[in-house]
Amino acid sequence: MISTFLSQMQQAPAILKDLISKIPPHLHKQRRIPNKWSIHEHACHLADVHSMMIERFQRFKNEKNPVFEPFLPGTSVSDDHLMEMNLATALDQFEKEREELNRFLESFTEDDWANTATHPEYLQYSAEIFLRHIMMHDHLHMYRIEELWLTTDAYLPTAK
Repeated sequence: MISTFLSQMQQAPAILKDLISKIPPHLHKQRRIPNKWSIHEHACHLADVHSMMIERFQRFKNEKNPVFEPFLPGTSVSDDHLMEMNLATALDQFEKEREELNRFLESFTEDDWANTATHPEYLQYSAEIFLRHIMMHDHLHMYRIEELWLTTDAYLPTAK
């Protein structure tokens, strides 16, 4: 399954760019659900979080059983951090950094993928689990973007 996850990760920047290109720009920064991210913020988040992902994979490669701290977006930056990012720059950054990450992950061995870690949020955590987590994270945010773009108000989830 690792090769499937890697393939999905390689495709994510192109899928995201294509999706964003279809959405009228005046909709990008609308927060259609109170206290929830806009299309712009979801897309920028994918680029913004990437440095943490790279650092974790480097630790999986270089440390036996690393110990991680939770990554909590928004706790160390302003609420408007993502909104203030340049979307085109963020999309380019996501593409560039994802290519770099994919090249780095090509060097992983079976032992690297099986390397387990301690993470207080999860019962189990390994390089392979983290890879799957990133793939699903990418798709979750892209789904949210499409949902904010296409869902009519009557069917849009409300903040609870």
